Amino acid sequence: MTDQFRVLTVCTGNMHRSPLAASLLGMWAHWYLDESVSSLVLVESAGTDAVVGAPMGEFTGQIARALGADGSQHRAHALTDDAATDADLILTATVRQRDQVVARVPSTLRRAFTVREAGRAAQATTIPSTPRSVDDLRHRVGMLARHRSRGADNIVDPQGQSEDVFMQMAAEEVSALAHVARSLLGMPEAEELEYTRATGDPATLRSLIMRSAGEGRM
Repeated sequence: MTDQFRVLTVCTGNMHRSPLAASLLGMWAHWYLDESVSSLVLVESAGTDAVVGAPMGEFTGQIARALGADGSQHRAHALTDDAATDADLILTATVRQRDQVVARVPSTLRRAFTVREAGRAAQATTIPSTPRSVDDLRHRVGMLARHRSRGADNIVDPQGQSEDVFMQMAAEEVSALAHVARSLLGMPEAEELEYTRATGDPATLRSLIMRSAGEGRM
């Protein structure tokens, strides 16, 4: 069996927060890792109460496209114990979801984080050279576990909410993911800062969404 590095992102319905995270992390793994390593990285998402078979939410899909990712093929999956057991890194949208994963599969304790918890831990780690193997990636997850800290952990659930709440979701999630991507995948610092800037300012993100929509119509 091929030795893969598996990332699992988790939210509630698997329509917004976790598929957005998975689409970005999958794209970044392809961009920043050597092909010999990126070909062994599998990024998946699931929901604790998934709307099984549902696509990525429409506005979440627009955010993903504005950031360069493609969530058009996403279909929601329910979280399973097997998926959690197999994952080398689990990133959840909330503390409750992280605790649910660990309660179901106790062996995930040191590799299950909220997205924002992992982002803080990544900022506290020394960035080594770009990972060259699956073992390197697993070592970096261990580094994250050693730098856990408490803070604002939950990412707002935008389901059924206004576009402003979707913007809040992006601001809370994407910056933390970019911190993780710098530590785990070797994202350049300048690009980490650019993703944080783009999603931290709603006007900037709306401009990117409008631009990507315009390009899609051409």
